[in-house]
This record gives sequence, C-alpha cells and structure tokens, in this order.
Amino acid sequence: MDTIFFDGAMGTELHKRGFTENPALLNLTNPQVIIDIHRQYLEAGADIITANTFGCYSHKYENAAEMIRAAISHGKKALEGFPGKRLALDIGPTGLMLEPYGDTTEEECSQIFEELVHESSSCDLILIETMMDITELKLAVTAAKKTNIPVYATMSFEASGRTMMGVSIQDMVNLLEDLEVDALGLNCGFGPDIYADLLPINTKLPVILQPNAGLPQVDQPGALPYYNLSPEGFANTMTNIGAKFKGGCCGTSPAHIRALIEQVRK
Repeated sequence: MDTIFFDGAMGTELHKRGFTENPALLNLTNPQVIIDIHRQYLEAGADIITANTFGCYSHKYENAAEMIRAAISHGKKALEGFPGKRLALDIGPTGLMLEPYGDTTEEECSQIFEELVHESSSCDLILIETMMDITELKLAVTAAKKTNIPVYATMSFEASGRTMMGVSIQDMVNLLEDLEVDALGLNCGFGPDIYADLLPINTKLPVILQPNAGLPQVDQPGALPYYNLSPEGFANTMTNIGAKFKGGCCGTSPAHIRALIEQVRK
C-alpha cells in the first residue's frame, strides 16, 4: 500500500515567523508567506497541501468569502511547478456550541459550512479536520458531500479513545462509513505515540493520521506553545503505523514531513 503524504501545520509555522494574528487574516494581508509555507511542504515531498481556510467562517469575519477565495488562490499558486500534487479545502470546527449545549441550531451550522464549501470548486478534495462533536461532523460532511469532489474527515481524540465531547472512534467510523466519505482518521490532540496505541481502526475505508509533534509546551504564562518532538522522532514513530494517508498537525514543519517521507520510503 503506497502511502500518500499530507502537509503539516500552518498556524505554528506562521508563529515561528513572528505572525501572531489569526492565520485566516494573512490570506489577505500577507499572501506570500502562505504561498511560501505551502511550497516548502511541496518541496519536502507532500502530495497534498491544505488551503489556509481553517476558521474562515462568516460568523467570525464579514469578508470570509474573500478570505476563502484568497486562500485557495494561494494554494493553487504554490502548486505551480508541482504536477500531480493536490489542494485540499480545509474545514475545521465552527467554534460554536450546538443546541442543546449552546444556542446554535443545526440549520445555522449547516449554513456556515455550506458557505465555505461553496468556494471549493477549484480544490481537489475537502478535508474536514479536528472535529470533536459528532453532530457538527455530520453537518460538515453533509455540506461537503453536495460537491462532486472527494471528502476526507478526521476527529481529534484523547488518549481514552474518545473526543472531548465523548465520541468514540467507532462512533466516528459508523457515521462516516454511512455518509460514504472517501477516507477517515485521527488528527491533532496528541503526538504519534498516543495515536499509535489507538490504531488500527476497524474500518473498510482508507485511514488518515495527522498527529501533532508531541504535546504543546509553554515556557512562561502568555507565551505561545511550542512542540518538542523532533522531525526524526516524529518520523520514527509514524513510519510503522498503518495508515494510507500520513501527515502532521500542530507543531509539525516541512522538516517533519520530509523526515517522515524519507523514512517511509526507505
């Protein structure tokens, strides 16, 4: 089974470069840094890069649609000169709490996802990631499935094998198989060592694994977190984990993805 490689983190790479604002804003204010990070992942060997659309929602930004179109344009620009590589539209949690836990209705949440998906026609696939609530996951996938492009979906799990909202891995599998996504898996939350203990997943679908570069570390109050798992350590743990799609989340860099690819191909 040939492994297909995703890119790594965008947000923590921007932090390293001194950008502390929400990454979505940089789609309009500093597009070149977004393009450059995409290209560094492609140069490292990634097969799929993820558009900087995580959190680009209309309830957060009046110009969300402009941000989304800009992010996709930056991804397409980065792909120039890399034939065969692909661009994923990135869909993350809305940050809203659905009824009965909060005051957001399912209809309102669906509309938010549909606004993002509406801009996806020039992307090669849709990646729904870092989900913790099963209902929000279902709404996001349902919106994404209205397109004619592949839909991948992942959730963020704790060491117990459940999300923060109590969703089990098998709950996720049952839902996503019923919704006929193209691949499913785990991302964010922990480093690869914890996720290795939660695999394999009992599913007929290809599996995605995009862990963090370890757990976040903070030197002093108010400081940005950093991740201390080295590219070599990340690659060594990831290499023997059975997943069709491999990549990284928070703290992973082009160096992590390059080390992973080189180790797998050995």
